[in-house]
Amino acid sequence: MKRRFIAGAKCPKCQAMDRVVMLTSGEDEWIECIDCGYSENRPTHVDAPEEPPQPDEVGVIQFKPRQPE
Repeated sequence: MKRRFIAGAKCPKCQAMDRVVMLTSGEDEWIECIDCGYSENRPTHVDAPEEPPQPDEVGVIQFKPRQPE
């Protein structure tokens, strides 16, 4: 098991600063607070945000001719 402190991280439960470690075992990862014992699994799959569709064509804007004053 690999253990690394996360600099500048606050515990979500007790708000202790710099007391959170990330633990890695094989493919599993989770965080743990060494003060209060709070533990949270890291999500294994995150969906990529959907990209807006790209237009297929370039639009053409036609202006009316200016009327003489």
